[in-house]
Amino acid sequence: MFDHHKQTLKKLVGKLEMNPSCLAVITSGSVAQGTAKETSDVDVHLLLTDEAYEEYNRNNTLSYVDRDVSTYEGGYADIKVINLRFLELAAERGNEPTRYAFTGSEVLFSRIPELGELVARIPVYPEENRDRNLRDFCAQIFLYAFYFAKEAAKKNDAYLLAHTASNLVFYSGRMILAYNRMLFPSHKALLDAVDAAEHKPKDFRRLAAELLQTPGADKCMRFAAKILAFYNHGLSFEQALGIYVLNNERSWAEQPPSLQDR
Repeated sequence: MFDHHKQTLKKLVGKLEMNPSCLAVITSGSVAQGTAKETSDVDVHLLLTDEAYEEYNRNNTLSYVDRDVSTYEGGYADIKVINLRFLELAAERGNEPTRYAFTGSEVLFSRIPELGELVARIPVYPEENRDRNLRDFCAQIFLYAFYFAKEAAKKNDAYLLAHTASNLVFYSGRMILAYNRMLFPSHKALLDAVDAAEHKPKDFRRLAAELLQTPGADKCMRFAAKILAFYNHGLSFEQALGIYVLNNERSWAEQPPSLQDR
């Protein structure tokens, strides 16, 4: 974190704490994680009372930017609005990107005693999910490489082929992170996270880039073979298919469908 980031955070906290609905200000992003560049913005979570949170929610302003507090050219504060229940749920069962978002987080201001202890419980790898994730990621790799890639080639379907290549890289990256007990940060930071993993297939990033830039059915299968040589859960095709169906086609039966499927 550079001095101008500290100055911007100080100015931001001074502004936010004047609002009685503000319960806490918590750092996040590159500034919290110690990876900020000189030009990086400042990311924070703004913890509000439930009433104030609901007002932001109704107005679709749970994320907003404040440029007025910046003390450096081009800078701004990227603010995510949350409530206490969100933090409690994140610590209990937050998904990996949410957990990762609190890596290195610091409570800069709080009206809630011992809030830091709750925040510290969030960026923890969910060990209870690891074996299932490794299995399910393997199933995705299996189906995309040895079924969908072939279907895309058979139908000369450019969309399906690009979708297949993208998902192969994604689930391979997720599997590598799970193997290393590392949180998945986001799509934007996936390849950097895999680069930082101690255990991974050789030349993963180069192979992933080649597959994405010029996808092909044979290339998809070769890529998957290298990944499954690194880790393979030992699934048969029928088992992989069954797991894929549960995760991709029937997950709506247990929870609301994701945006891409509703």
